[in-house]
Amino acid sequence: MRTNKKIPSGRVDDIAALLSAARMSSQFLDHRTAFPHLQDLREAHDIQCAAFALRHAPVAAYKIGLTNVDAQQAIGAGEPVAGRLAADDLIRSPARIRAPHHLRIVEAEIVFEIGKDLPGSSTPYARSDILSAISSVYAGIEICNSRFGPEDVSLLHLVADNSNADRLVLGDRLSGLRPVDLADLPVTLACEGRPVVSGSSARVLGDPVASVAWLANWLATCGEALKRGQFVASGSCTGVTEVDVGQTVVARFGEFGAAQAVFVPIEDEETGL
Repeated sequence: MRTNKKIPSGRVDDIAALLSAARMSSQFLDHRTAFPHLQDLREAHDIQCAAFALRHAPVAAYKIGLTNVDAQQAIGAGEPVAGRLAADDLIRSPARIRAPHHLRIVEAEIVFEIGKDLPGSSTPYARSDILSAISSVYAGIEICNSRFGPEDVSLLHLVADNSNADRLVLGDRLSGLRPVDLADLPVTLACEGRPVVSGSSARVLGDPVASVAWLANWLATCGEALKRGQFVASGSCTGVTEVDVGQTVVARFGEFGAAQAVFVPIEDEETGL
């Protein structure tokens, strides 16, 4: 179902409420008529925050998107984008995911667990700062979804709609992984009936730790901070892969571990943490 309900541009709370309602009802929005004229990235981010606040849950995880130059250039971005996830959005592998009616896209991602708070700082966080703050590293599969369906949208609409963040599958803990391994770890994504997609952690800003550093520094500019116990899906190592209902996907991160998810019909129960 698609709605063309129109609301005045710039009314952050109204737009956030519309996006929140669409998320709860699995309803399509037509961005060309619902709110076509977002002002800038600041407004888009404010809408994202306001929509997430309507869930009345703390941020349990962040996803980072547009972590390679090609993806940024394709949508006109100058840096990555971020989205927010609640604890209910985190699912342990092997995961059963109720298939969305429209967008079903998965990405293999290295997921970091933050072991100590990273408050705003007068100097940008460096790679060494981030490494010292990471308590665990996991295999992960990000499940992307959109309130706008499969059509292309502007950068501003993408950010306002939580940067397509929807679910995050947490797989094996990648024990024994050294900091040097993180920068060029081979990653594969296998989906039943399709060729295996090969990728690398190097697709993520050249090093996924750099992606987490970007997030920590960007949050500081927003008056926010990464906190102990939060997770960060650092960016896609394999690009985007569309999945059909009934298909199982497995993301493998070298010889260190894997994450697995299967999409089941929407009426089936989802199992979580």
